[in-house]
Amino acid sequence: MTKTYIFCILVSLFSYGFSQTIVTVDRPNIVGPTQTDHVTSVSSSGFVRGSGVNLSSANANFTSNDWTVGGDQPTAAANDDYIEWSISANTAFEITLDELDIRLRRNPNGPSDFQIFYSLDGFATTGTSLDGSRTLAENSNTNINLASLSVLSGISGTITFRLYAWGASSSGGILRVLPNAAWSISGVVPSPGLRLVGSASTSSTNSADSDIIASTFPLFPVQQNIDYNSTYITPSGLNLSNSVPLGAFTIRDGGIGTDTDSDGTTLTSIEFDVDKYENLAALAILDLGTFTIISEVTTVTEFTTFNGLNLTAADNSSRQFLILGSFKSVVTDNEQLQLTITNAITLASGSSLFGLNNAGGAQTSIVGDDNRIEVIASKFEFVQQPTNGNQNEPITPFPTIIAVDVNSNLDLDANITGISVTASPSSSIVPETYNMVNGEATLDNVVFTGTVSGVSINASASDISGTSNVFNINGPLLAIAEQNFDTATGWTYITNTAPFGTITDWGDTIGYFGEIALADASPLDNILFSGDIFGENDLNDDGNSFATLTFSDIDVTGRTDIRIEFDWQVIGYLNNANDIQYRLVLNGSTSGGWVSVFNGVSGDDSNDNDQGRAKIIIPDGNSTVGLQVRLRNNLASGYSGFDNFRLVSQFSGLIYTNAGGWKDNIKPDTTTGALNALVIDGTYNVDNNANINNLIINDGAFTAIDFGKSITTTNNVINEGSLILNSISNSYSSLIVNGSILNEVTYNRHVNQVADTGSTSGNNDLISAPVTNASQTFLALRTVNTEIPSGVISGVPSFLFGPFNNNTNAYVNYSAADDASVITSGIGYRTASDTPTGSTFEFVGDVETGSVSVPITVGSSSTFNLIGNPYPSYLSLSEFLSNNGANFSLSSYGVYGYTGELSVFTVWNQAYSDANPSAKLAPGQGFFVSSKTGGATIAFTPAMRRTGTSDDFISGRSQNQNLAHLNIEVAKENGAYQTALYFNDNATLSMDPGYDSELFEANTPAFSIYSRLVEDNLGKDMAAQSVSYSDLDNVAIPLGINITQGEQAVVSIAEHNIPEGTTVILEDNVANTFTNLLEGDYTFTPATTLNTTGRFYLHFGQSTLGVNDNLLNGLEIFVNTSPKSIVVKGQLEGQTAFKLFDIQGRLVTTQSLNFNNTEHNIDASNLTAGIYVVQLQHTTGNRTQKVIVR
Repeated sequence: MTKTYIFCILVSLFSYGFSQTIVTVDRPNIVGPTQTDHVTSVSSSGFVRGSGVNLSSANANFTSNDWTVGGDQPTAAANDDYIEWSISANTAFEITLDELDIRLRRNPNGPSDFQIFYSLDGFATTGTSLDGSRTLAENSNTNINLASLSVLSGISGTITFRLYAWGASSSGGILRVLPNAAWSISGVVPSPGLRLVGSASTSSTNSADSDIIASTFPLFPVQQNIDYNSTYITPSGLNLSNSVPLGAFTIRDGGIGTDTDSDGTTLTSIEFDVDKYENLAALAILDLGTFTIISEVTTVTEFTTFNGLNLTAADNSSRQFLILGSFKSVVTDNEQLQLTITNAITLASGSSLFGLNNAGGAQTSIVGDDNRIEVIASKFEFVQQPTNGNQNEPITPFPTIIAVDVNSNLDLDANITGISVTASPSSSIVPETYNMVNGEATLDNVVFTGTVSGVSINASASDISGTSNVFNINGPLLAIAEQNFDTATGWTYITNTAPFGTITDWGDTIGYFGEIALADASPLDNILFSGDIFGENDLNDDGNSFATLTFSDIDVTGRTDIRIEFDWQVIGYLNNANDIQYRLVLNGSTSGGWVSVFNGVSGDDSNDNDQGRAKIIIPDGNSTVGLQVRLRNNLASGYSGFDNFRLVSQFSGLIYTNAGGWKDNIKPDTTTGALNALVIDGTYNVDNNANINNLIINDGAFTAIDFGKSITTTNNVINEGSLILNSISNSYSSLIVNGSILNEVTYNRHVNQVADTGSTSGNNDLISAPVTNASQTFLALRTVNTEIPSGVISGVPSFLFGPFNNNTNAYVNYSAADDASVITSGIGYRTASDTPTGSTFEFVGDVETGSVSVPITVGSSSTFNLIGNPYPSYLSLSEFLSNNGANFSLSSYGVYGYTGELSVFTVWNQAYSDANPSAKLAPGQGFFVSSKTGGATIAFTPAMRRTGTSDDFISGRSQNQNLAHLNIEVAKENGAYQTALYFNDNATLSMDPGYDSELFEANTPAFSIYSRLVEDNLGKDMAAQSVSYSDLDNVAIPLGINITQGEQAVVSIAEHNIPEGTTVILEDNVANTFTNLLEGDYTFTPATTLNTTGRFYLHFGQSTLGVNDNLLNGLEIFVNTSPKSIVVKGQLEGQTAFKLFDIQGRLVTTQSLNFNNTEHNIDASNLTAGIYVVQLQHTTGNRTQKVIVR
């Protein structure tokens, strides 16, 4: 751009005949031309570069590189390696150039030689050297003076100068034009890099007082807020209907007065500085004297010239003309067009002259809204299209819309509120409205609650709308690790540069490096930032080394579709040494090189402020992932910030939301074990058995497993929300995790009601913790579960909760002294609920996914240990017995389960397991086991876990045809008791460890029913007895019924699974009755209290028991240890011979047994330990049985 310095003198016949500074040239580091300053009667153009050299950003001065390496002046000329400028004389004037000054500097690689040429034809032909070539010292500010030049421009001519340079040692070598304030003409160019000294004179006798002024023409006034798009987009052929008047000008011969000559003023050429020229397609001059278009230009530039004019203002008169303009289809709203005359030329003779080269520099009006372009929006356009996103995540980069007209020009006046955004096709977009300011709106919360493919969004206001490109919403992102420097800090990091600075140091010379509140980190303002961020200002005071943030390695085993995201922003990163980079750390080692996030470029102010979200794709198949981010900045005005580092995986599978339930109505079931499931929000009520690969529960979401229902995962559970398992009195929920589980779960375990004070009928319960950890102490448990009964025992406030002590053979009742005791996995506890029908206790803790070992001991008072199922799932009885059978007492083998009746325990031994292979122990079930001598360790393993629906100790049914069993029950008015009998190929008539189990604690209650071994009877009362399956054909099993005198009792079969055709006959040899229990119950009232065997026998066979059957088979024969004797128990039909033989067949003793007695004791004190054979002989038959004397 050119400016004119006006000397307040008259232009006379020989103007400026003396030598003076007539032009100065400024040297900002731009493409050019640079600013100039000059005197009246000349014009000038500033520095530009030849095509062979380029702008170098290394300095603020006019600096160029890519000079010819080596070479000479002709080579430099051939390569267009030059700097150019020019000076022009006004009409009828001629310039005499006397002197040229320029100030230069080169670096060591820059051009060593230069030479300045001039041309009067713009170098259409070879120029003329002003001086010989010169050598320029490196790194030296050098003033170059060329004097005594005497170069003439010719009348109205132009002198163009070129400085050729060569001899650079590399393409990066630079040459600079430096300032010298002493050369300045005025404040227009206060520190020029070049000056021209000379004079401008004319021999014309014509007046030089004419000028051109801005004027108005009422018929064609200047327009305001021009609707350019109506009819004014015209590339050429302008007229008054297809263009707009931009302003009128008046040529005044003699200027403000009259001149001394008799000629008018004839305008032949005029140049305008066209401000906002980029909007214009064409300009035309309308002669308002003739109303004709006299000139048109169809390429409008910053300096636009009309040539070939012949507009004459008569002597001492004026001539008016109008500038018309048309528009391109691409314009900028609210820009005001202004044309300023920069050069006006008249005829060299026969015309008055303009006193100034710009004829006074008149301008078109931009007062108010004059010549202002008005864009009227008709639609929204997406300048940032939505990209593929993820469910429940705002789409980033944020979609951005602008209000535009039909030509997509931005309407800066569009300030619209309440813009709604919908999706097409209709989908799960979250309703939201946005406001537009100055024609632009950022849609910073476009969120979809479901997945969708090929969707677009539509932004609409009352009468304007726009639709985006299509995109996809993929599954939600699952956070693996996060670091946002305030609310989520799990992804830890370290820095190799220690954090420094305080809030007051932010933005000063000390600088800052570390976490900082966003409110204190101005000018950082990334909309994605919140709370605290990691901020940096002026990191490197003494160098350009990098500071690195290293984020810890995170286990991602088995995860797919992983990526890292983080938000960043830089401000004032101006230099080459302003950089942000990252690299991955995979499986503990750095992977690949540093990747640039931001790369500063010295001198490029357009690239110093930026922000965004980095998204880094991680290849599948890695075990750990880490991240390093490094930065450098040595500028006090340089800032960077980081936030929201996330390691995430993209979810693919079944998705539950509160609003829509299961996506596509596909919910987990037994067929979905290969699929992942995600609960985003709301509550997923598990009302069926579900198999899932990985289960993820988002923060704030719930998953509740109904009683009798289950979840089994192939792999992991990531519980960021709440996972709750429920139960009722006879059905329990299950959770089986075959991988790992994150965070605690809650199990609401049903507990039986408390026994009444002094009750002999039981209630209470034996339980274990289905989930627990070190935080679940007794205090925590009783604080949550206020239903635990409490009272005073021996003066100590106590609670009905505690383990079993087999040294004292008693339950422990915890007190406040036990508050710190941790509720331990695998340990059983006696407790109850004070709610009349029982209630659930809340257990909170970790889910056991591995093996649990529980030691058992032989106590000083009992061999029994109270343990419990440690898993929140059912437990296979057969697996448990198979793993632990060798650890049990031989005579008390199996699981002793409390039935809720005082002293009544159900025994689940191997016989029960064989008969009920699917039998399961409930979650949180406590039970007793009897330890072998010396103690042992009970192992609970994940392989034992099962799902189920049943209550505690409810039998199933075996499909094995060589198994049979039945439970015999004795009942009275206020109670009932059962004993179990099994028929199994693995059992005999003698003691079979695992198949025969005596009563709990070998303690026979006053009301009970039990059996004795058929052979090798040691006098033990059996809770469960097994004999061979073949014994169903003919066996008599002694029964004992303990009951008080006078109480009526009913004997019945409680449950059975025996072959068809088998008879079950109950013999009462006191009442001399035989009752088929398959056909009816047996009722009796004892005349005396019963507390032993000998009266009742249970006969099994394939036909009804008759008078000819051998009744000796119903007798009980066993050995007593104290006193040492052989006992024959039962009713004899008559006098019976007893004979005892040793193992060699020799008769040891013989005697006659009186049929009036029901129990006979034969002294065995003199017998040595060994095996003997008892033979009974009667007229109705014989019986032989082996016994062992110890």
